[in-house]
Amino acid sequence: MIVTTTRKGADVLEGRAQLITLELEGQFVPRKDVSIEEMISFYKDDVLVIGKGKTSLYSKQGGDPFFYHPNSAMFRVKQYQKTNYDPLVAAADLSTGMSFLDCTLGLASDSLVAQLAVGETGHVTGLEANQILAWIVRTGLQSWQDGSSLMINSMRRIEVIHAHHSDYLPKLAENSYDVVYFDPMFEQHISSSTGIRALKQFACHDDLSDHVIEEALRIARSRVVLKDHYASERFERFGFQVIKRQHAAFHYGNIEIKK
Repeated sequence: MIVTTTRKGADVLEGRAQLITLELEGQFVPRKDVSIEEMISFYKDDVLVIGKGKTSLYSKQGGDPFFYHPNSAMFRVKQYQKTNYDPLVAAADLSTGMSFLDCTLGLASDSLVAQLAVGETGHVTGLEANQILAWIVRTGLQSWQDGSSLMINSMRRIEVIHAHHSDYLPKLAENSYDVVYFDPMFEQHISSSTGIRALKQFACHDDLSDHVIEEALRIARSRVVLKDHYASERFERFGFQVIKRQHAAFHYGNIEIKK
């Protein structure tokens, strides 16, 4: 991966960009007067652009750049504060003080709502298989400023770990989290926002396996929850109780733990 800066303020940003390059084991290239498209064409690699208030990841395959934004979570947070209801919170039966492991972090929208639900005494951990995405989302959660103080404080408390769930789950002790959650890439196409389209270029597309679900059931104290397309066969394959949502493109399913 190539790391560079925006043209504006490049001289000020270069020091930070070089530190990020070391952290992410990339290659730093001074921006000068070269376009991102020219860099991709020359280096045949993805390009991470460090700006004053925004970091963007451009794919060598083209398409929309990926950058952190709370996306739909901002609307969901407002709705939850107003109604005390969110379909994920209901499916996971989340309450104050619980722990929540998000095995497919993405833009952390679900993790943010979950953190809001479990409060200051609860804990949310998000796993992201792609190292660069994990870094961008972690940095975004720690630096985002737009929103209520409750939302900002919830963002800051989310723990982001760069790991694939199939590698991470076996390392955890039994009953480590109250809820283990999966939101894999849908098998069916759903028209989505620019942010989600950009995410899909870099996100892990691995399917869930029997072993992963078995590990989740071992680790969870309360529930394992799956978010998937309404027509997905994963619900039946893994034994999830589906919570159908009228006119929604995706449903939630859960498996209650009885130990």
